[in-house]
Amino acid sequence: MENFNLEKKKISTASGDIFYFINNSFPGRPFVILLHGLSSNHTTWNYPMEILHNHKYNVLAPDLRGHGFSDKSKIKRNYESEVFSEDLRKVAETEKIGEFFLVGYSFGGQIAIDYASKYPEQIRGLVLIGANHTNYLEYKGLNFLVPVFSGALNLLAFLLFWQKRKEYHYYRHSGASGYWNSVWDGLRTMPLSVNFWMLANVFKVNLKESVKKIKAPTVIVRGEKDFFITRAEIKDLAEKVANSKIIFSRNPNHFVGTNAQGETIEIILNFLNNEQI
Repeated sequence: MENFNLEKKKISTASGDIFYFINNSFPGRPFVILLHGLSSNHTTWNYPMEILHNHKYNVLAPDLRGHGFSDKSKIKRNYESEVFSEDLRKVAETEKIGEFFLVGYSFGGQIAIDYASKYPEQIRGLVLIGANHTNYLEYKGLNFLVPVFSGALNLLAFLLFWQKRKEYHYYRHSGASGYWNSVWDGLRTMPLSVNFWMLANVFKVNLKESVKKIKAPTVIVRGEKDFFITRAEIKDLAEKVANSKIIFSRNPNHFVGTNAQGETIEIILNFLNNEQI
């Protein structure tokens, strides 16, 4: 087996440059595109991508807008879900990837849902890991607090608009040890206003109708005691996605994609291999 390496590439959009990392070693073999979570970067997927490469899958992982090497401009509208989906569409078009398997983790899972609903003909299979299809509060009976949280976050973004760093932190996210460690690292990866805009959008997300448009086989993964996504939401999501199944991770919390990478790649590979039959 040849040595695994990723080529760093970028596309230029009207809203800034988007960087991505790709290995396209196997002509004619399927592509797997992997989307990281909020305040992270493509390194979430370094180990899973190497294993996928060993199984002769082509791989691609972007630094989502606002993250890593990609554009971090302080323009609020640039961080709406449709902009992330359009970035991904342009990357796939640039690389001439017609159909692919899409993996989305947490915030990246929301983008994956939006993309799969808009471009169902491109998606051969979908893996959603700790992904909400609506805001964090709805299935906890606290939906009335959504305007409070989103409003507070947008206010913080406004008050901290002046903040900037000479250099933003780029860290290997697969080494994140827990929630607060991840939050602290994440706050150093981008302007605080950008971070808060995206968090505000997370609290407003509503993809209930979008998930009904997903046609591809789908695996929905949840940590056994995930605080951010309830069992009720997972069940509702699975009922709305026609061809789906739920897998409960042995990892107890939300951070399945980072804290349980061996299990994560096992789930992804089993799914891919089944869909290749």
